[in-house]
Amino acid sequence: MFKQITNLNGSELYLIASLWIFLIFFISVAVMLFRMKKDYVTYMKELPLEEDETEKKLNHSPESL
Repeated sequence: MFKQITNLNGSELYLIASLWIFLIFFISVAVMLFRMKKDYVTYMKELPLEEDETEKKLNHSPESL
């Protein structure tokens, strides 16, 4: 395996390009996370726990018991 890494024969362009794509993606996600507002994070965190009024009616109706 190490011989394949040391003997690239011109395919190092693909390795460098994939490294740059990964770094740009990782850095852009990190910047987006640091710029995200705390209110939005709290809203998204609590979103699965909230129930709609229609869901409350469906869950507590006499027919469902």
